[in-house]
Amino acid sequence: MRMVRQLGAKAPFITIWSLILMSLIVTFLDNAVAQEWEEQYDPNTEVAIRGKIAEIIIRQHGPVIIGLARNDRIYKVLVAPYWYIEQEKIELKTGDDVVVRGAKFFSRRGEIFLVARSMNNITTGKIYSFRDEILKPYWRSKRKNRRFNLQ
Repeated sequence: MRMVRQLGAKAPFITIWSLILMSLIVTFLDNAVAQEWEEQYDPNTEVAIRGKIAEIIIRQHGPVIIGLARNDRIYKVLVAPYWYIEQEKIELKTGDDVVVRGAKFFSRRGEIFLVARSMNNITTGKIYSFRDEILKPYWRSKRKNRRFNLQ
């Protein structure tokens, strides 16, 4: 009985530290996945897909993801970090007709995504570019305040 009481007193302490540790692990993994997609752009798998923006997913870490509806299917497109979309005043609205050019990307979980290189918003007439000529994300470059709306 004495051991049970001792463990019982330590249980809340252990639980709090377990929650803190799990929170740190989730944050670390989320950041690792975010960096993974930024660095993994294979031009050999590049495609262009036209469809309508069906959903816009904004997470705490990582890229903004749009669900692109085409032929009764939703394609997940990794666009750019939210702060970058805000900084560059990139307009993403559900229902917009867009053409996204990007490379196929498989996450560690086996999910397939399209990593956006550029987006032509046919509805608004605006064209956005997310990667430079060597396929490096613009938000990683030293050219911080440069505008990339080409029209």
